[in-house]
Amino acid sequence: MKTIKTTVYLDAADYRTLKSLAADQKRSAAELVREAVAEYAARATERRWPRSIGMGDSGVADLAERYEDMLDGFGAEGLTDAEDRGTAPAAEHRPHPEPGDPAP
Repeated sequence: MKTIKTTVYLDAADYRTLKSLAADQKRSAAELVREAVAEYAARATERRWPRSIGMGDSGVADLAERYEDMLDGFGAEGLTDAEDRGTAPAAEHRPHPEPGDPAP
């Protein structure tokens, strides 16, 4: 690891605490400062997920794998009613035309 020399001004009480910690741990004060800066930088640049992530958790562990089974028959009654009223969606799906496509 390439290191770069720098100067940091510390409060006198913080410097005494740093020297005491370094002596207790048999490490240099510079080593403790490098470690502290690395830990701070990792925390400060950590990706924070939006609080909305997970809000829609259903609690059903296999929902994504079984969604088709779970939706089987869903809306069947409403579709029959719509067919009776003549408001059911067309049987075949027609995509929206792209700009410049000829009209059907």
